[in-house]
Amino acid sequence: MNAADPFAQAAEEHRRAVDACAEIIRTVAGEAWEKTREPKKWSPAEIAEHLAVSYDPLLRELDGDTGFRIVVPWWKRRILRWKFLAPILAGTFPPGVPAPREIRPAATAASPEDGARKLTERAGVFLDRLAQARQSGRSRLTHPYLGRLSDVDALRFLTSHAHHHRRQLPGGRAAAE
Repeated sequence: MNAADPFAQAAEEHRRAVDACAEIIRTVAGEAWEKTREPKKWSPAEIAEHLAVSYDPLLRELDGDTGFRIVVPWWKRRILRWKFLAPILAGTFPPGVPAPREIRPAATAASPEDGARKLTERAGVFLDRLAQARQSGRSRLTHPYLGRLSDVDALRFLTSHAHHHRRQLPGGRAAAE
């Protein structure tokens, strides 16, 4: 990795965050896989699925199709970017933000191993495709609340997202500290 290349650095940090998340997912005991930690929260299976499907709209956008649907007006996006983007990119994910409907878990993997595998595979495909798109100059991606992000910011956002959800998994908070 070239330390002077922000994209390569962000991609490597993202790969490490996903690998750490997958490692925690694999440790979830069988009976805890589908169990929520509290009402209206996701189970580890749902968190793993959410993380994996988070790449789907981005991959569609990289293919030239429709990615995330922007859900807030332009003026609100500016406020949200001003208030939240820098802290998110620095690793502080705001609590209580609803997941965009495109990436809410509909089905889950049968086991922690399957959930971890799906996450790492999707992340790997995304990183490869984003690097290819970067070569052709079409690597900006859309976020439903924040608007268009550079490829580096998108990677940093996804890295923060992985860390955020890793802390929600059994044993994940201790591993993150």
